[in-house]
Amino acid sequence: MDRFIDSHNHLHAFGHDVWELLAIAGMAGTVLSCGNPHVYREIWHEVPSAGDVRGLWESPLRFAEAAEEKHFVRVGCALGISSMTRVDAWEQLIEALPDYLADPRVVALGEVGLDPGQYFGHGWSLEEQAECLEAQARIAAQLGLPLILHTPTPKNTKDFLGGVQTQGDVAPEGFRLHYFKRDLEIIDRAGLDQSLLVVDHVDGTIVDYVHEETSAWCATSLGSTLRVIPPATVVEWVKRHGAGRILLNSDLVPYTSNETLCIPKAARALRRANVPEEDIRRVCFENANHVFRLGL
Repeated sequence: MDRFIDSHNHLHAFGHDVWELLAIAGMAGTVLSCGNPHVYREIWHEVPSAGDVRGLWESPLRFAEAAEEKHFVRVGCALGISSMTRVDAWEQLIEALPDYLADPRVVALGEVGLDPGQYFGHGWSLEEQAECLEAQARIAAQLGLPLILHTPTPKNTKDFLGGVQTQGDVAPEGFRLHYFKRDLEIIDRAGLDQSLLVVDHVDGTIVDYVHEETSAWCATSLGSTLRVIPPATVVEWVKRHGAGRILLNSDLVPYTSNETLCIPKAARALRRANVPEEDIRRVCFENANHVFRLGL
């Protein structure tokens, strides 16, 4: 049994048995992405308020303490204002965010980043999303915290509760790279060192760009069926780019089917491909332990 760290998921919305299964399978640490109104199996008919989002930060922080005690897993939280659902009075959250980030259980700011596909049909202009992202990136830079960047996936409204409102018209094959480049320009302007940037949901359209054009971490999400990355692809990327900046996560979400054991399966695929044990440990455990300072 190999120890692994799931560097991005929404496990605070899952039950006891999923946590036990993952802990038994070797999950020693995890980072919960908190503050996303779309995570839970409910529909928001009204635009979430700043108070609503604070509640979505505070509940997982309380849950993290209970999960550590019950399941013997180190639980960190990432807090941020997600652009996937418009938030009223988000400026109030910017003011409150530094105090929340001072909580010892908070290991990163995120997940944040431009997304033209808005959950529940609540439209949020990309211009205002950019303002919110830059304000958060400046806070991360000032505090020296890692920033988890959500890179968007083209959305089919039938796959999501409450529907999706999409703005803009970018071809699917260039979709993620287009928005990642816009995100990166904003984040660089905010002064965040790229060594603190964790680019998440990396797929084949941006993996080379992340490695060759940035010094950011390359995090790939394996568990959600919304974006399928098979273990063989992880093997290919590690062999092509090395293990130095690759992180694995599940991005488990409760409103769709998931591959719960995706990270252990990726580790086995790496071993079967004769990837050195040291590289497997770095990809599955050590890189996330380092960047999020989990102390494992």
